[in-house]
Parts: sequence; C-alpha cells; structure tokens
Amino acid sequence: MSELKRIDAIARIRRGASPRPIEDSRYFGGDVGWVRIIDVTRSSRFLRRTEQYLSPLGESLSVRVKPGDLIMSICGTIGRPIMIDMQACIHDGFVQLFDLVGADASFLYYALQHAEPAFRAMGQPGTQTNLNTLLVGRHAIFCPAESEQRRIANILSTVDETTEQTEALIAKYQQIKAGLMQDLFTRGITPDGHLRPTRAQAPQIYKESPFGWVPKEWNLGRLADYIGAIDSGWSPNCETRPAGPDEWGVLKTTAVVWEGYRPSENKALPEGSSLLRSIEVRTGDILITRKGPVDRVGVVAFVQETPPRLIFPDTVFRTKLLSSGAYLAPFLARALGSRAVQKFWWQRKVGLADAQVNLNHGILRATPVMVPSIREQEAILIRLGQVDEVVETSSLLASKLRAQKHGLMHDLLTGRVRVKATQSEEGPA
Repeated sequence: MSELKRIDAIARIRRGASPRPIEDSRYFGGDVGWVRIIDVTRSSRFLRRTEQYLSPLGESLSVRVKPGDLIMSICGTIGRPIMIDMQACIHDGFVQLFDLVGADASFLYYALQHAEPAFRAMGQPGTQTNLNTLLVGRHAIFCPAESEQRRIANILSTVDETTEQTEALIAKYQQIKAGLMQDLFTRGITPDGHLRPTRAQAPQIYKESPFGWVPKEWNLGRLADYIGAIDSGWSPNCETRPAGPDEWGVLKTTAVVWEGYRPSENKALPEGSSLLRSIEVRTGDILITRKGPVDRVGVVAFVQETPPRLIFPDTVFRTKLLSSGAYLAPFLARALGSRAVQKFWWQRKVGLADAQVNLNHGILRATPVMVPSIREQEAILIRLGQVDEVVETSSLLASKLRAQKHGLMHDLLTGRVRVKATQSEEGPA
C-alpha cells in the first residue's frame, strides 16, 4: 500500500462561511471566537484567543469548530494550519479538516505546515489568491502508519515546545528591558551602581525637564548641539538578493531595528560608483528611520561595525556624534530610543495616514536630550548590554531550533528518514 495519500482520502474537508454583510454589528459580541488570519499568524501551534467574537446569530451563519480541530487558511495567506484550542467559528477563508481516517491530527498539522509552500504555489489567481476544497483535497502527503505518525509528531512538537519556551523568555526579557530603559533614562544610576530612588522617595534629587523629573546632576540640551549633519540616503532600483562581498548594496529599512544594526538586510546594486562613498555607512554612524509606517519611523540603531560598500536608503537619516566629550555615541543612540524622546517624535511625525509618516531635520534637531556624566552613561550601557546579551543568546537559540525543525520536517515528512514508534506511541492494542 502506498504511503503517499491524498488529503481527501484521510480527512473530510469543509470550508468556512461568513455572515453577510460582515460589518453588521448583530453578528458580533458573543462568546465564540471568530477566527481571522491575523489570529492565526499571531499564534503558534494552537489558537487560544481571537480578536473578535460572534453572537449566536453570527455563529449560526458561520462554521463551528471545537478544541482539537485542525483548520487551514486558503485565502490571502495560504496554507497556514493551526490546531483549535477554543470554541470558535471559521469564515470562508479557512477549511476545517475533520473525521480523520488513518491519520493523527498532530501529524497532519505538521504535514500541512510542511506543504505550505506547495499550497501557496497552487493558489488560484483573482482579486485575492485562494484555494478551494478540491485543490486541498487532491494534494498528496506522506502518510505512514499511525504509530510512526505519532512518533514524528512527538519529535516535532518537542522542538516546537522548546522554541516556544525560548520565545517566551525573549518576550519576558524584552519587557524587562522596556521597564529598565524607562528607569535608566529617568532615574539613572548612582556611583555605587544602583538605580536612584524614585522622586516619591527622594524629591530633592530631581529637577523638572521637558521629560518630566530627572536627576539634578544631568545636563539638558537639544540634539542639534551634539550631532553633525543629518544626511539623507538614496534608494535606487536594486536586485532582490543581498550584495556579494565585492558589490555595493543599499540597506533595507529593516536593517535599522531596535535590536541593533543589521547589515545583512540589504539589496545588491546593479553597479557601484565612487559617488556612493558619501553615503556609505561607516562605523560610529547613528541611523534613524525617517519615513514609513508610523511604528517604524524613529527607530534608532548605532553602527558598531559594518561591512564596506553599503549605503543607507532615502528612508533613513544618518548622523554622527560631534566630538564634544559630552556623549558616548552608543549611549546617545540608546537615549533616542527612550520613551521620552520617542513620545516627542511620535507627537510630531508628519503624514496623512499611519501607513506613511515622516520625521524631518527640524524635528530631530529640536529634540530635547538628557546628558548624564560619561561615567553614568557607561554604567547605563553596561546594564542594558546585560539584558541585550540574554535576548541575543536566546534569539540565536530560537533561530537554531527553527532551522533544526526545518531539517527534521524535510526528513521525517517525506519518508527520507524513518522512525520507529515507542511503546507509548503505538496506541491501544
């Protein structure tokens, strides 16, 4: 018997349904989740919450799914499976796979996940790319005995669980970092390495500033007093691949993120030019995103080191610290990411819609900044660096786990590598 089976041979496939018109408020406000693709992409293996909930009327016009069911997106974002772990309904952008015969639900989840690129490739063109139940059903997957399926699912779920735990640790430390930054850039660090008391505890050590109350020892100024020219980059037509070792490349906006400068996020220029030297990224540069979606404008990264022959795009500003002795450049970049500075920029971002806003030279130059002593700047950088190190180490581990899973899926879900079930995975006698 062949181990390659069509999905419709091992599962019934049912498409969801949508109440119409979808804007009618009568359909919403109940207790049953209304699954949308944003809910799926924000989750991992299991769907445990949704942004919207259906009323009994909305539920009656949709398709009900229950905990343990498997669904897959077939419209827009195609081929994304997820296990349901709540009472919910699906609209016509999803299919439900149920009444499985000779198939384990967890195994089928991973088989669908592995087949996602194939599903995307077969999407039917239209106003929005989509699949239908026939296309899903006739797709064939490797489907060994159920005992081997359970073993495969257990192996892959173990990797997923470790990845999820690692990502939860990353999220925890990112929250810790956000709170720490708020404290460090409003209270600072004493010479003995501790946070200063709060203003409520010791009001005499604080003074008023554009940022609220800050330590009396801190100087205040404008960003224009501490930086040189603010340069704009260039965004020529580029190839989609990254630049090679001897090629020129232009950074993507995603090279400037809160986690730091990412020079690998670039696109190759068809031809280099000596004129590009004036906008080549250099060590010591401070890069600030200036144009784009509202939550991506005002992101700051310090260039600790960089490969040669990379230029910054016209969606990014580049500046440098003047040699005034008042600031450490990495600290200034961190300070520009503080809640107070970001609030100042947020209130002044220019644009007609959140999808496209701008910062300009005038806003940047007028930005108020706090100037602790160099010693205190160094102490603050060390404290933030400790948290960054945990996040970076955990992020590398998560990346390795995702790569490991990709390799395991290629081996186990194609039959290239076979596994034997343990006694507990054999199932009932």
